Order: sequence, then C-alpha cells, then structure tokens
Amino acid sequence: MVKRQGSRSTASEPNRRAPRGSGGEASSESAPERAHAAAVRMLARAPRAAAEVAAHLTRHGFAPAIVDATLLRLRDLRYIDDDTLARRRAEDLLLRRGYGRLRVAHELTRRGVADSVVETAIAAVSEGRRDAEFARRALHRKFGEASLTDASARARAYRFLIGRGHPTEAVADVLGDDDSR
Repeated sequence: MVKRQGSRSTASEPNRRAPRGSGGEASSESAPERAHAAAVRMLARAPRAAAEVAAHLTRHGFAPAIVDATLLRLRDLRYIDDDTLARRRAEDLLLRRGYGRLRVAHELTRRGVADSVVETAIAAVSEGRRDAEFARRALHRKFGEASLTDASARARAYRFLIGRGHPTEAVADVLGDDDSR
C-alpha cells in the first residue's frame, strides 16, 4: 500500500494565490480596482443587469461600499444600463424567440431588473401589437401550417403557448373556443 502525503501547505510553497476579492498580499491592486476588474471580466462575456453584477461581486467577498462604488463607476462608463438591457432582451425574447410577455417579465425580473423598467421595455417592444399577434407568430413558427382542428393538436398548441409565457386570453384568441368548433 502506498502512503499518501498530506496536502497541507507549507511555508516553502511559492506563489500561493489569495482567493479573488480577498485582501491577501497576492495582488498589488486595491479592492476597488479588483472589484472593477472582476465586474469588467463578467461583462465581457455578456451584458448583465446591475443586480447580477452586484451579486457576483458580493459572492467574491467585496464589501457593500466597494460594490456600490463599482456599480456607480460602471454606470458612468455605460458598461451597465438596465434600461437598454431590458429593452434588448425583451425584443429578443418577444420578436425572435416567440416568448410571451409573461415569460419575458419573469426572465427580466429574475435577473434583477426593476418592475418599472421591465414594464417599460415590454411596452416599447410590443407597441402597436397585441399579445395574440405574438402568440400567433410563435404558434406558426412551431407548428407551421399544420391543422389544429383535433383536440390533441389543440392541447399541444395550448401547452406550448402557455409554456412560452403567453397570456391565456391571447391563447384563447389564437386557438378559439372549443364550443365554436
């Protein structure tokens, strides 16, 4: 049997790195500089809401004052803008992916965007369009010209539209009432 050596660190181990966001001696940068760098790295991958950046920095051990200062700096540099993020995301989900306004609102709220910003973004994207129009487009993209006359196909279409976050009124508008068929 082979005796396993312990994994304890010794004073002779060179280049031990301190965890990100900690106040260790491994970095010559100040905490605000490290927080800014961590936030920029996160934003380089994809646009994020201010709440997502704040949560990321907090998870990495930065003090609330440093997080607030970093968010302010990022807003000044226009690296984060919840209004623009919400409008672009609503446009993508509503127009390109076929989601309904309920799902879009859930997605944006989950990301930490304020309710008023979410409502404004959805209203801007859906201006002049009804919910039924979005539902009809999503249904057409999924099922094409397939007939939805039998109960099984209508149930599948109903589940699809509801699952995509379309309001029940819009789904009823698109699929019609069972009594009328």
